[in-house]
This record gives sequence, C-alpha cells and structure tokens, in this order.
Amino acid sequence: MTPVSSGDLVRLARTNAMHYTAQGAVGLPLGDADSSSGGASFENAMLKALDGVNAYQNASSSLLQRMTVAPDSVDAHDVTIAMAEANLSLNIARAVLDRVVRGWKEVINTR
Repeated sequence: MTPVSSGDLVRLARTNAMHYTAQGAVGLPLGDADSSSGGASFENAMLKALDGVNAYQNASSSLLQRMTVAPDSVDAHDVTIAMAEANLSLNIARAVLDRVVRGWKEVINTR
C-alpha cells in the first residue's frame, strides 16, 4: 500500500485577531486588557456579557422614562424594540447562567 501524499501546503494569513492561531487557540482582540495574561477567562467573558445585558436594560429604561415625560420625543416602536432586546438579553443570560450552574453541579457530583 502506498502512502497518501499530503498535497500542497497552503499557508493562511491570520488577518483577524479572533481567528484561530497555528496552535489551534483563538486569539484575543488587539488592545484587549487580557492580552497580558495570555488568554480570556470565563469570568471576564461573563462580566462583559452581563455588562451588555445591563446596557440593554438601561437603554430600555431610559427610553421608557423619555416616553413617559415627553411622549412626542420618542417613537413607541423604538421603546417596544428596546424593551424586547432587554428582555431577550436577560433571558439568554439567565439560560446561560442556569446551564453553567447545572454543569458545575454535575462536576461536583461526579467527584
């Protein structure tokens, strides 16, 4: 049986910092605060995600207050969309955290 040749090797340029590296790891965005530690932690990813959820909640609350004070300054559709985005982001965060807690409990119980 003859060995199969691997073919031509094509070197790909890594143009985006979030693409996979040659070692198979995902790189950090340029200028990220975690670049000195060598990798992003789960804690930082969750905190960043929860900051995003908080931003959606604050934007929704701000639009709702503006609509209450000056109804003509804000479109009702914008308020509805902002509230739906805030609700969706909160539900996604709740689901992810629930899965994390369930996973952690499974790890603890398998010991």
